[in-house]
Amino acid sequence: MRLQLQFLRHNIALSPSPSSVPATFFTSTPPISYSWRLRVRTPTLTLLPLESRRPKLVVSATAVPDNRPLDLTEDNVRQALGDARAELAQIFDASVGITGVVELAELDGPFVKISLKGRFWHKRSTVVARVGNYLKQRIPEILEVEIEDESQLDDSPASF
Repeated sequence: MRLQLQFLRHNIALSPSPSSVPATFFTSTPPISYSWRLRVRTPTLTLLPLESRRPKLVVSATAVPDNRPLDLTEDNVRQALGDARAELAQIFDASVGITGVVELAELDGPFVKISLKGRFWHKRSTVVARVGNYLKQRIPEILEVEIEDESQLDDSPASF
């Protein structure tokens, strides 16, 4: 006995499995009932409303430095150096033993001198360049950012 099923535009011929057919070993009469174990259900497709398919805006409560331009004062340069520490976190990552600190050494008109102390992830000249670019973006009046002492650019462990 065979059963024809129409499923998704395909014909599937089903035969009862041998384990589902009751067997009688001592009689010569064929079994009368068949047990079918296959039940086909077509999946239903439900469309969500358009509002639920839009990406959701996720708001986090992290502190983001204010990127508005600042006036050229010592306090604002110190504030921008603190913001640079948060913005350029890979240079100042204390969790992996990076203890580097950039401080304001001198402010002479539009010229800023900074000092470097401790260990940095990158070369010290790279740190000065990146911090200098950040300071110039935050305080447009700054013309040049220099290192206080050229010996602070030495990357050897003895200079830490």
